[in-house]
Order: sequence, then structure tokens, then C-alpha cells
Amino acid sequence: MDSPVTPSPMPLTWTPRQPEWAATRGRDFAEADASFAGGIALKSLDDLVRSDPVWAGCWRSRQALKCATAAVRLIGRTENETALRDAVLLIAANDDPGPAGKVFSAYKRLAVRKPGFSSRFVAELADLMGFGHHRP
Repeated sequence: MDSPVTPSPMPLTWTPRQPEWAATRGRDFAEADASFAGGIALKSLDDLVRSDPVWAGCWRSRQALKCATAAVRLIGRTENETALRDAVLLIAANDDPGPAGKVFSAYKRLAVRKPGFSSRFVAELADLMGFGHHRP
């Protein structure tokens, strides 16, 4: 009987805190300093996500739900996160999740996808949302 292979932990390629050289000098914190610090924070987050930690899939799913909730609000619907989750996860395989559920499904598909888009993938998303090209 073979023993299960335990994956070795991936080395961190990101710095968990702001580099010393990026810290402001003195007490005067100007708008440009805030912008610079925000950029460093975004770069650190980008480095962390690109290192593909084991929890990244869960985090992307959570972000997809947050984005779908915001998008649903923008199109004038009232569903919250719980209703969106229920619309997608508690229906039978071929049932219609409704307009808000379709938005969440599209964001879920985007969350598991590698960067970059093809016209075919955009067409699939349009079909999922109900905006696909229908031929007579």
C-alpha cells in the first residue's frame, strides 16, 4: 500500500508587510503618500493571490458572491448574499436560478477561470445570463 504524498509547503513569495523603504518619513502624510501606500497594499495583495495559496479558491468564491451582490443591486434587484447563494445552490440541476442567480453563476464562472478572455467564453457568459444571440 502506498503512503499518501504530503505536498511540501510553498515558499512565500510576497512580503506580509509594507517594505521599510515605502514607509513615510515624518508625521506629514500627504495625499500622494496615501496613494503610494494604497498602491503598495494592492501590489502585496496581487503577489499573495498570484502565489496561489491553498485557500485561494475559497477566497475567489467569496469575492464572486460579493461582486454578484453588488451587480444585482446595480441592476435594481433586491436579493442579498443569502438569497443569491440559495438561488444557485438550492435548485435542481436544470432549473432556472432567476435573473439574480444567473448573475451569481456568471461571477462564479469568472472566479474559477484563469486570467484572459476569449470571444467564446464571453459568448458562453452571455448565454448564461440570457443575453446570447438567438437565431431564428
